[in-house]
Amino acid sequence: MYQKIPVSDFSIGSIPTIQDLEFNYLKNIIYEKTGISLAPHKKIMLQSRLNIRLRQNKISSFHDYVKKLKQEPDFFKSEIHEIINRITTNKTDFFRENHHFEYLKKTALPAIEEKARFGRKTVRIWCSASSTGEEPYSIAITLHDYFATKPGWDIKVFASDIDTNVLTHADKGIYKEDRFAAVPKDIVMKHFTLLNNSSDGKEYRIKPNIRELVTFKKINLLDPSYPFMEKFDIIFCRNVIIYFDKPTQKAIFQKMEKVLADEGLLIIGHSETLFGITENFKFLGHTIYQRKPQNQL
Repeated sequence: MYQKIPVSDFSIGSIPTIQDLEFNYLKNIIYEKTGISLAPHKKIMLQSRLNIRLRQNKISSFHDYVKKLKQEPDFFKSEIHEIINRITTNKTDFFRENHHFEYLKKTALPAIEEKARFGRKTVRIWCSASSTGEEPYSIAITLHDYFATKPGWDIKVFASDIDTNVLTHADKGIYKEDRFAAVPKDIVMKHFTLLNNSSDGKEYRIKPNIRELVTFKKINLLDPSYPFMEKFDIIFCRNVIIYFDKPTQKAIFQKMEKVLADEGLLIIGHSETLFGITENFKFLGHTIYQRKPQNQL
């Protein structure tokens, strides 16, 4: 029998604390399910993010929470999704690390256009950690504007995340004005519809012509393979691998190589590198890599 107490009984002075035994158990199942490796100093972060789950389940301690996870398979099955949603980091903005989008406009898309002169006019991009949608919509806006006067192009942006909550948010395409801090006003007015302008601030929705370019789907990067029929011209995997250990990083990029076209681009975050992880990519600069042709691997 688990000791349960009303939500209202949780006071500031009685916030449950996580002990090493519980932390190690949770750390291990998080690693098993997501590949995310939590260092010991992340214990307080995990405690903070999971305390709300204890309150919502009316469980008074991490000891009882872990005990319930171990002893009740149905609870574990439903709760693991909530744990994953709580521990993944989802802070992002539109056109974050803008040099990547400038590279798309000035270099990557012209190269794709030139390559398609005598072939299919298609662009396929995968945003592999889409969070609440700002990144894939930024990609879609960039593609839309570049090809606006170039008819006949088939454009698709595939966006995925392991967190079901952020995918729901992304699918709706509604954002507060603080997400547009670095975005020129003409871009906002062109591609978003103002929904309201209250004391809580402005709120915008992505316009349908941009929304229809993006498909959202839940994907765990640890899955044995990725569910794609076509190869991608570009994969965005920004600010993701910093949460994984080296073996997991290697496994992820091996699978990404299989769904990336020869000489396709892999774009990672500003604090990330492929050095020591894979030799199958050529470094182009500014955290942009190009997959080596198959005959050079």
